[in-house]
Amino acid sequence: MRVGIDFGLSVTDAVVLDGSLPTAQAALLRPGRASVEVVRHALRALGVDPAEIEYVAVTGGRSRELPHEIDGLPIVVVDEPSAIGRGGLVLSHLDRALVVSCGTGTAMVAANLSDAPHHPDSHRHVSGTPVGGGTLEGLASRLLGVADAVEVFALAQRGSAAGVDTTLGDVLGGGVGTLPPTATAVSFGRLATSAVDAPREDVAAGLVTMIAQTIALVALNTARAEGLASVVCIGRLAEAEGIRRMIEAVFRVYGAPAPHFPEGSAGAIALGAAWSAGDTAAAALRDRA
Repeated sequence: MRVGIDFGLSVTDAVVLDGSLPTAQAALLRPGRASVEVVRHALRALGVDPAEIEYVAVTGGRSRELPHEIDGLPIVVVDEPSAIGRGGLVLSHLDRALVVSCGTGTAMVAANLSDAPHHPDSHRHVSGTPVGGGTLEGLASRLLGVADAVEVFALAQRGSAAGVDTTLGDVLGGGVGTLPPTATAVSFGRLATSAVDAPREDVAAGLVTMIAQTIALVALNTARAEGLASVVCIGRLAEAEGIRRMIEAVFRVYGAPAPHFPEGSAGAIALGAAWSAGDTAAAALRDRA
């Protein structure tokens, strides 16, 4: 039995792997930076018998500062690109893709599991954007007085980004290239010229749209630059319906294949750490012997 822990800025995810299948999962909301106590907290939340654990694979959040052993359990550090790439590929059943980790911020990894000589197993951080779930909650806190992403998404479902965004139709009188007249020209552009406050629901919809479009455009251009035909979106933010729909819409309007949104993606990085740690663990345990 193996445990994977991903120390995120907002949520620390932990999973148990028995063989290749996850059997338990826990999410700790803002437990603090990577530490011995947070590892213990995660193990308690998983409800596993420490005697049955082979090792704990950790990634993200300064996890490299953890000791090599906690309460007799070996701690194996997995670099974050490897955990992101492996988690995204395994969940989506792909060998090669751009894996987009939609978390507090957004990281993008060119991931490859192929055995072919010209495509070695590799996971490289190639791009990203500081725009993500943390941006959504930070701006919503200031603009709407709501800091919880779930509440923002609920508000956004009752609103329309068209109430705050300027469209290409507004600016140009029509579309441009493959973009329709309804495509966003300027996020929140209407607020600069409107004398009336926009409804809270429209502001929430504008925030969700801006964040999803930013992630989608960076991912689309990164995938093309890296020559990757498939894009996989993982992370808690990617599980939000409003984010997923808008990312899909951006890919569709640019004629790109629809991105993959695998089930269970909130814990994908923790899973990727546990899946990736086998060789690393064997080498680390030999070195410590």
